[in-house]
Amino acid sequence: MTGNDEFLFFIIAGFVGGFVNVIAGGAKLFVFPMLLAFGLPPLVANATATVGLWPAQLPGAWVFRDTLARDRKGHALDALITATGAVIGVVLLYTLGEAVFLPLVPAFLAIAVIAILFGDYLPKLGQHLAVNRVAARALFFLTGIYAGYFGAGYGFMIMAAVFLAGESSIHVAGARKNFISFGANTAAVIPLSMTGLVAWEAAIAILLGGLVGGGFGGRVMNFIPQKSLKIIVAGFGFTLVARYILFL
Repeated sequence: MTGNDEFLFFIIAGFVGGFVNVIAGGAKLFVFPMLLAFGLPPLVANATATVGLWPAQLPGAWVFRDTLARDRKGHALDALITATGAVIGVVLLYTLGEAVFLPLVPAFLAIAVIAILFGDYLPKLGQHLAVNRVAARALFFLTGIYAGYFGAGYGFMIMAAVFLAGESSIHVAGARKNFISFGANTAAVIPLSMTGLVAWEAAIAILLGGLVGGGFGGRVMNFIPQKSLKIIVAGFGFTLVARYILFL
């Protein structure tokens, strides 16, 4: 495979990730296995996917910035807690290495599939539970660790923590989720960029493909029922999990 063919493959991976992320969430569930299939080592594939998909968080965090004006300090603290967890997740990924990471990958992929299928119910669960800011921030911290270590589907978990913290508006909760996710991803990307695990050509191609895929997905999603899309995406994800386990 020539250099141009490789770059095109990574652009396609990014396109798939951006498309899936817009219509159902869980971009990394697809990008990570595609990078593995290309031949990147698991830790490199994981770090490259995280860095390449990071810019996808920017629009969501910027567009809804005014929605968070009511409690800027509280939102900033939640983001800082999650970001701290993300840095710890990256440190664990780097120090524990591939021997620990590899056996956990099927579980992480399964978490992503479950998050896509049942992610809409997590906020409802958070609303039904008693408001507990301490418990919510503990969940922010744990979610941050997961975001830094692997991260597929973690946006749904953050959404649940937002509602557990007492948020009642779905619009504000979505804005907070985007803001906190952006903080966690940024905190993860910075140390990941210094580990030597990122394949930069692939990360840049994923970034470019993700922007195009996200724009295309935004147009398509208006014509296909959201629930059907999530079932389709989760079905493909389940196939990827099964394939990974069989070839582990």
